[in-house]
Amino acid sequence: MQLYNIVPVILVCNDEYWLPYALESLAGHFNRYVIYDVGSTDRTKDIIDWFAQKEKKRADLFIRYLPFVPPVVQGAFRNSMIVEAEAEWYFIVDADELYKPEALRTIIQSVNGRDDSKPYGIVNRFEVVEGLTNAYGTQAFLPHHRVYHRTAYWQGTHPGEVAVIPQKPSNEFTITNATCYHFHNTNRSTKDSEVPKRIERRKQATYHRGELELLNVIKELPILLNKYEDFPRNPSLKLIHDTL
Repeated sequence: MQLYNIVPVILVCNDEYWLPYALESLAGHFNRYVIYDVGSTDRTKDIIDWFAQKEKKRADLFIRYLPFVPPVVQGAFRNSMIVEAEAEWYFIVDADELYKPEALRTIIQSVNGRDDSKPYGIVNRFEVVEGLTNAYGTQAFLPHHRVYHRTAYWQGTHPGEVAVIPQKPSNEFTITNATCYHFHNTNRSTKDSEVPKRIERRKQATYHRGELELLNVIKELPILLNKYEDFPRNPSLKLIHDTL
């Protein structure tokens, strides 16, 4: 079997606010996508269908619409997604993560000709907060494991699965000039409360890294100026749109 070089794998549940932007930011950069919906009750499935319709002529898409199962079961989905990626490397993208085009090109180039001696690639990340005018630690390097060799698989409960191959400096490489804008500290859906512990997790220390700093999110991510179909928008983003 001929493997793809790198394929995004995307696991979603009630992610209607940011998913159109996350998917659209990836469009045209990859030849295959693996997307799992694990029981969404909002417009997430419609957004996936919309993206699949747009991309089907220039990329392969492997999509599963699954019923909701407990997080301990969802953890096993990561491993099946690795197999279905049919790729030497896979790129975990959450529905609340956006990348600039130049960052995606850098990520793709980072694995060209790379062997599996260091199976984990790390990008930088900004943790954007609700209101979209601030982020945590924008001047600090906040390591975010996002690129993985196909031999790197998982155990444990989603989210927060445990890597079977230890994630430590000797197993990692840094992808410079590739930043993930992470909207973890924002509302992600009109039905956030239906995703187990999503609201409670926002209080965790990992969601609040460093000092808050000003961030012009529209300048950094002009894709957010777009409005896709009639999909719901995060209230803070809608407010920005309404004032432009």
